[in-house]
Amino acid sequence: MPIAWWGLVGLFAAALINRAADCWFSPARLACGLTRHPARQAAVWAGVPVLFALLAGREMAQAQVATACLFAAILVLLAVIDLEQRRLPDVIVLPALALALVVRPGGDLGATVAGAVAAGALFLLLYAVGRRLYGPGALGMGDVKLAALIGAVVGLERLALALPLGIFLAGAAALVLLLSGRATRGDSLPYGHFMALAAVVVMVV
Repeated sequence: MPIAWWGLVGLFAAALINRAADCWFSPARLACGLTRHPARQAAVWAGVPVLFALLAGREMAQAQVATACLFAAILVLLAVIDLEQRRLPDVIVLPALALALVVRPGGDLGATVAGAVAAGALFLLLYAVGRRLYGPGALGMGDVKLAALIGAVVGLERLALALPLGIFLAGAAALVLLLSGRATRGDSLPYGHFMALAAVVVMVV
């Protein structure tokens, strides 16, 4: 399928992502028409078609492109929800993880499982250490499950790029917030959307 067609598919995916974030997974879903975020909606409308086109431009079979676009859309949705609501719904993360283990977007079965286990184990350790040192707000179990999903999606090899990139993005954002006075050292910063966006970047490059 031509790259331009994948861009059109991206427009449809953007509509679903915005609808899901505003209504289906919003705490105020009964009034979803009144709780939309114009800036985020515009970013999703503009970014997702480009993302799909970039994925379609890689040297992959059409089935692989479709799989990559599906998981990229899921990660974008999770990033939006985490940024706006500070949560990563199990109803999205766990089925996506199960699907990733079946369709293996991260490569062969070994690379997919190894990526999921490595990322999940690392973040489970960080969760335990952070909870002990800084309290329950340091890192959530949602981040642990998201890490496992990302590991399954990108595979073990590219996980070595995705995780440091997510940490860098989160650190840079925290520094900007601190320097601008919009956050203090005691504030917690949701981390999931940085992880998800880093994974999307790694999927494209």
